[in-house]
Amino acid sequence: MSSTFAGRGGVLSPPAAPRVLPAAFARLARRRYRWPIYALLLAVIGCGIALSMVMERTTGDIRRSTVPLLERKIPQMRALAEFEDAVQRYQLALNKYYAESIGRERFAELEHATRGEMADSLTRLEASYGPGDDIDQIHVLHRHMIGMLPQFATYMAAAPPNLAGLRSVLANLNRDVTDLRRRMEDLQAMSQTSIAENSALTERNVVGITRLVHLFNLLALLTALFMIYHIRVRFRSEDELAHQAGHDPLTGLAHRRSFERRLARLPNHPHTVVLGTLDRFSGVVSGFGHAFGDQMLKSMALRIERAAQPHGGEVFRLDGANFAVLYRLAQADPAFGAAIAGLQERMRTPFSCENHEVFSSLSLGAASFPQDGARPAALLRNADAALQAARRAGGDRLSAYSQELNAEAEKRLELETGLRHALARGELELHYQPQQTLASGALLGFEALLRWRHKGAPVAPADFIPLAEESGLIVAIGEWVLEQACRQLAAWNAGVTPPLSMAVNISPRQFSHPDFFAGVERVLAATGVDPRWVELEITEGVMMENAETAIALLGRLRRLGLQLAIDDFGTGYSSLAYLKRFPIHKLKIDQSFVRQLEAGSEDVAIVQAVISLGHTLGLTVIAEGVETDEQRALLRAWCCDQIQGYCYGRPLAAGAARAFIAAEPERSAAAKLAPYRKLRRSRGSGDAAA
Repeated sequence: MSSTFAGRGGVLSPPAAPRVLPAAFARLARRRYRWPIYALLLAVIGCGIALSMVMERTTGDIRRSTVPLLERKIPQMRALAEFEDAVQRYQLALNKYYAESIGRERFAELEHATRGEMADSLTRLEASYGPGDDIDQIHVLHRHMIGMLPQFATYMAAAPPNLAGLRSVLANLNRDVTDLRRRMEDLQAMSQTSIAENSALTERNVVGITRLVHLFNLLALLTALFMIYHIRVRFRSEDELAHQAGHDPLTGLAHRRSFERRLARLPNHPHTVVLGTLDRFSGVVSGFGHAFGDQMLKSMALRIERAAQPHGGEVFRLDGANFAVLYRLAQADPAFGAAIAGLQERMRTPFSCENHEVFSSLSLGAASFPQDGARPAALLRNADAALQAARRAGGDRLSAYSQELNAEAEKRLELETGLRHALARGELELHYQPQQTLASGALLGFEALLRWRHKGAPVAPADFIPLAEESGLIVAIGEWVLEQACRQLAAWNAGVTPPLSMAVNISPRQFSHPDFFAGVERVLAATGVDPRWVELEITEGVMMENAETAIALLGRLRRLGLQLAIDDFGTGYSSLAYLKRFPIHKLKIDQSFVRQLEAGSEDVAIVQAVISLGHTLGLTVIAEGVETDEQRALLRAWCCDQIQGYCYGRPLAAGAARAFIAAEPERSAAAKLAPYRKLRRSRGSGDAAA
C-alpha cells in the first residue's frame, strides 16, 4: 500500500466527539456510578441477609411461643370441654331420673358412665393445668356432686318419693354445677387470654416481618429500576461504541477497516473502487488551522456522500483528506461516468466558513473488481496507484488503473530504496553548469547540479529529486551537495582570479528544516570557503509559505556573507510587497520562459518584464535554459545580466569543469577578437560583391 493511507493529501485530523451519544456515558457509568452501584448492590445483599436473619429469628420466636402454648392449651381446652360435657350429662341424667323419664337401671348405667367420664376428664384437666386453687375447687365441687348421689337415690327410692328432698338435692346440684362452670370459665378465660396474647405477639412479629419484606421489596425495586437505567445507558453506550468501532468520529462515515471488510464480502459481479483525496488540503490546514480543516472535511464528506448515493455509491473515509467510494458499477458503464462527473462537479463548489472561501477539487483513482484485484489488498493497492497518477498529473481528474501504473509505482519504490543508500554507496556526484556574464562574456561561475548513477545507469533528476523531497532524504542529500560544492569552489578559487561563484539549489524541505541554518554554518566552517562566492537558490513558493519566518532566515544567511537568489522566478505566486523585503540579490528567470524565446514570441514580454522588475529593485537577473545565440543576443539587448544554458556550456563533471576554467583565457581572447573577425568577413563579402 502506498503512502496515501498515511495521510498524504492532508493533515490527519484529531478525533472529534461522537455526534449522537458521547462515549462519556460509558465513562460516567464506569467512574461516577461505579462505587454507588457497588454500594447499592452490597446494601441490597446486606438487607437480604439481615431480613433472612430477622425472619429466621422471628419464626423461631413464634415457634417457641406458639408450639408449647398450643401443645398445652389445646389439651386444656379439650379437657375442660370434656369435663363440662360429662358434668352436663351427669346433671341431665339426674334430672331425667327425677322426672321419671328413665328407669333406675338406665339411670344407674348413665350415672356410672358419666361419673367415669368426669373422673377421666378431671384427671386430664389436672394434668394439663397442674395443681392450683381452681383445680382444687373443681375437685371439691366434683366430690360434692358425687356425694349427693346416695341421698338422691334414697329420696327417689322412698314411696312415695321425697319430693322436697329431691328438690333440695337438685338445687344443690345445680348450684354446684353453676359454681363448677364458673371455675371452668375462669380456666377457659385464662387459656384464651394466653392464646390471645400469644396471637397478638405473633401478629406483631408477622406484621414486622411483612413490613421488612415490603421495605426490602421497595429497595429491590429501586435497585432494579436503577440497574435498568444503568444497563440501558450502558447498552446505548455500547451501541455507540460499536458504531464508532466501524465509523469515523469526525465525518460519521464508515472508516478504512469497515471498507476493507466490505471489500472482502463483495459478490462476484462488477464493482468499481474509487479512491479520492482533496487537492491542496494541507495548504488549507496550514493557512486556516485544524478546526477549519475539520469543518471542511465534514462538509466535503457530506458532499461526496450526497453525490454518490443516487448512483448506489458507498462512501468511506480512510484517513486525513482521503476518501473511498464503492460503486456497484463497471467502469465501462455510462452510469459510472455520470457518477464521477457529478461527484467532481459537486466538489468544485467553493467551501465557505468563518468568512473564508476555499475552492477545492478531488483527485480520483479507480480500480475494477474483480479485473484489477479480487482481494482487498490488491484492489486497494491498484486504486491507490491510479490515485497517485491523478495527483502527479495535476489533480482534479480521474485516473483508471493499468498495469503500467504498478510497474511505475514499483520503480519509484525501488528508486526510493536505492536513494536511501546512495550516499553511503558513493553513487551521488555533482556536475557543474557554467554561468556567463553577458556584459563581458566572461565565466561567472557554476551551478552545482546533483546526479545519481544507480546500478551503473544514470537516473534523471526529475525522477529522483521528487522522491528525495517526499521521503525527507533531501535534507541529508542537500547538506552533502552544499558541502561538496563549497569544497570544490574553495579548491577552484585557490588558483583563479577573479574568484568564481557557486550556485547551489536549496530544496523547500531543506529550507524549512529546523537544522538548516546550523547545517549551513557547519559546512562553511568545515570547507573554509569564502561565503561571498556561495549563492543559495531558493524557490519563491517556499519563501511565500511563511514569509515572515523566511525573511528572518534569509537575513541570517545574508549576515553570514552568502549570496541569495530566487530560483524559477515567474512560476510561483510571489507578492511584490514581500519581494522587496526579501534580502536577495538575484532573480533567476525560469527556463520555461527562455527555452522557446524568440523575437515576436509571447515569452518576450514576460522576460523583459522580469528583467525590468529585477533592475528596478536593484537585483541582478540571470536567465537559465539559454540554448541559442539568438536567445543570448536578445537577452543581451534587453540588458539581462547573466545567462546559463547549453549555448554557453553543458553541465560538466568536476574534471571537465576544471578544464573549462583553464580554457577561459582563450575563450575571452576569442570573444574580444570576434567583432573584428565579423567586420573582416563583412568587408570581404562587400569586396566580392563589388
